[in-house]
Amino acid sequence: MSPDPPSGLHMEITDTGDLKISWSSPVSVPFQLQYQVKYSENSTTNTRKADEIVSAASLLVDSVLPGSSYEVQVRGKRLDGPGIWSDWSTPLTFTTQDVIYFPPKILTSVGSNVSFHCIYKNENKIVSSKKIVWWMNLAEKIPQSQYDVVGDHVSKVTFPNLNATRPRGKFTYDAVYCCNEHECHHRYAEFYVIDVNINISCETDGYLTKMTCRWSTNAIQSLVGSALQLRYHRSSLYCSDVPSVHPISEPKDCHLQRDGFYECVFQPIFLLSGYTMWIRINHPLGSLDSPPTCVVPDSVVKPLPPSSVTAEITVKIGLLKISWEKPVFPENNLQFQIRYGLSGKEVQWKMYEVYDAKLKSTSLPVPDVCAVYAVQVRCQRLDGLGYWSDWSTPAYTTVTDIQVPLRGPEFWRIINEDITKKERNVTLFWKPLMKTDSLCSVRRYVVKHYTSRVGTWSEDVGNHTKFTFPWTEQAHSVTVLAINSIGASSANFNVTFSLSMSKVNIVQSLSAYPLNSSCVILSWVLSPSDYNLTYFILEWTILNEDNEIKWLRIPSSVKKYYIHDHFIPIEKYQFSLYPIFMEGVGKPKIINSFTQGDEKHQNDAGLYVIVPIIISSSILLLGTLLISHQRMKKLFWEDVPNPKNCSWAQGLNFQKPETFEHLFIKHTESVTLGPLLLEPETISEDISVDTSWKSKDGMVPATTVSLLLTTRDLERGSLCVSDQRGGAHLSESASAEITWEDGSGGQPSVKYATVLSNPKSSETEEEQGLVSSSVSKCLPSNDSLPKDAFSNSSWEAFFILSDQHPSVISPHLPFSEGLNELLKLEGNFPEENNDERSVYYLGVTSVKKRQSGVFLTDESRGLYPFPAHCLFTDVRILQDSCSHLVENNFSLGTSGQKTFVSYMPQFQTCSTQTQKIMENKMCDLTV
Repeated sequence: MSPDPPSGLHMEITDTGDLKISWSSPVSVPFQLQYQVKYSENSTTNTRKADEIVSAASLLVDSVLPGSSYEVQVRGKRLDGPGIWSDWSTPLTFTTQDVIYFPPKILTSVGSNVSFHCIYKNENKIVSSKKIVWWMNLAEKIPQSQYDVVGDHVSKVTFPNLNATRPRGKFTYDAVYCCNEHECHHRYAEFYVIDVNINISCETDGYLTKMTCRWSTNAIQSLVGSALQLRYHRSSLYCSDVPSVHPISEPKDCHLQRDGFYECVFQPIFLLSGYTMWIRINHPLGSLDSPPTCVVPDSVVKPLPPSSVTAEITVKIGLLKISWEKPVFPENNLQFQIRYGLSGKEVQWKMYEVYDAKLKSTSLPVPDVCAVYAVQVRCQRLDGLGYWSDWSTPAYTTVTDIQVPLRGPEFWRIINEDITKKERNVTLFWKPLMKTDSLCSVRRYVVKHYTSRVGTWSEDVGNHTKFTFPWTEQAHSVTVLAINSIGASSANFNVTFSLSMSKVNIVQSLSAYPLNSSCVILSWVLSPSDYNLTYFILEWTILNEDNEIKWLRIPSSVKKYYIHDHFIPIEKYQFSLYPIFMEGVGKPKIINSFTQGDEKHQNDAGLYVIVPIIISSSILLLGTLLISHQRMKKLFWEDVPNPKNCSWAQGLNFQKPETFEHLFIKHTESVTLGPLLLEPETISEDISVDTSWKSKDGMVPATTVSLLLTTRDLERGSLCVSDQRGGAHLSESASAEITWEDGSGGQPSVKYATVLSNPKSSETEEEQGLVSSSVSKCLPSNDSLPKDAFSNSSWEAFFILSDQHPSVISPHLPFSEGLNELLKLEGNFPEENNDERSVYYLGVTSVKKRQSGVFLTDESRGLYPFPAHCLFTDVRILQDSCSHLVENNFSLGTSGQKTFVSYMPQFQTCSTQTQKIMENKMCDLTV
């Protein structure tokens, strides 16, 4: 009898690159079979047929090539004994792809290494393994260092220490492409990398009967078709140092909880056994195990909370005493943690640790012994293993008296006297004691009396804070005691009412000054007394109304006191000051209004207003100074023009520190009280020269001067100053003719000179308005005048540019209008015949300090005589409205002092129209 042919024929490429042919045995056969397999392979490079007999229900065919077609049939017969072959199974055809990956898919965990093999067929030709390249997701080329050549046609790529796959949309894997050098096939291999580091935590209950383990899948990438299972292995005692996945394990049923955790319960448990646990991920691609963890139930116990927790405030000591009972299990030594706080909706807990396992109670200081506190206690193993227990049920303290009151209440009195009935009643009143003084409550008050006739007796007032008694004796002492559940107050206030002491007056004066609507200052002056003053009682109340009397107890050393209350400005107040002696209450000082006109105390009250004003003003002043400082910095460093653009700065090296020293300290000596002398620029528009000096023979002495003249212009007679024929209204000094001699026959050149003021107090306004010579036509119109540059003193300055020898003045050479062409402030000085010109700075000095004879400055190149009477006087500078129309008089003289040169934009350009008016006015004087 022949069996039925095998069924379920199947072919696939294995992870090693072989073709696996598998089938199923007939179910009805009661004996073991052997199988005969015949298959044929057709490819572009090879064709083969094979026939094999096997006892297993599968067969591996090696050397599989891409693009090949396989046809397979299987039949069977009895393995032992006689038998005949069954019919052949239905033929099955299987065709391999052009690119073969093995394995085609891989499932692995983070940190592992995986490898893929590839056989690539391109255009009916197997590509050499040396020409195969690998790509990841067609976006990243895999380095060749990860390639391996397995055979002529098999290439291998390895991925070491893999990270978890990052899902990209619906793709939960990474694609690996095996490519030719120039192109990639659309087929790819897949690998899934999952982080399987799953934390498993276990907890043994306080009764030591069960252990609950929990774990979450949040860290695991979800794979379709995967299933998770907790597996464990229990060792006989404790855990090994390095837990590992044991080959023999048991599954544990776990249930998903609402919080997203799976929970597994082990019951019963072995307290000292080691439970090695891990999570296994089962998937059609394979299975993965999480790193194993080992737990001993005895080391993960969460004890029951302490029981019988009580809390109370101890009597006489005032500490918070907390007591508890430790749980029965575990038997290990335990540590305790206490939290306590004022009872309320939101308790602000304070923590306290107890490490002594034998302690069952502790006492803690608390700020308010008369408050209700909530207390809870929890515990844990003293060695730190396991978990803290839950907090115990809260215990609360109750408010009870812990001591007798610290003191009795402070009290005062009102005396009601009926003269007709000759009765005098005293009404005592006081404020209830606070909890901090009563410790913690007051049940009643007792008034204790003492008189010389009756002695001592007491009266119970209960909870009232007012008590009236008759005053019949000459002296009557009263004390008020506070009584609580423990006893009466020990420190109390005594007041003696004495008729004789009520006449003792030691308060000379009392003053009240309102500071504002909530504060009044009271001050008083005392006279010497032989009585023992203990304290003062200060009363105040509103007059004309039946208002309660407010009072304060003030120490005897105080002479000024601030009352804080709500004062109504339109009301009248009465203030009373009572001196309290050991012998009784003295005579009070009473005032019925606020004190006026006392400057001393008003100043005291005003300090509250003045001091904030002073502070605010200081802050405002400081801010103003800072802003002014910033504006001055802007003025000096932003508004001041660049000094390199000025003529005097040409050729200077501003990188050298000494350059700035010469800029601001130009000469060797300083003028202490003189005006700032600037570097001379073209600053004058209208200059008048009044030569009031002549020698006896009428000749002008020869001297060195700094006028801006050249020989060529003098020869042309181009000067703007008239001679002696210039008009009768001009003084003799207005007919100056200035010449000089050039001994070498060269042409001297003068660039510019500084003219300085010499005001005359004796001049009349008319004399100051006269202009002796019209030099304005010789000066450029765009030049500016110095604005109040020199005033209130006489100053002299000379600058000369000439040949090696100084120029000489001749009294017969007239000025001409050609002087204007000579005043060129910029550019080079004219040179003729290659003769070198020299600059002489004759100096600057005060007229009062000028001395006749020889003068020499640090920058002069020669020694020059200068007679004392040789002066240019009344050199006037007329300024127009752009510089406030100031007329300054100048003098020229000798110099032995140096000046401070200030670099500041101190010159302004006058209007052209104003200049023309002044020129016409001045030139008319020369006709």
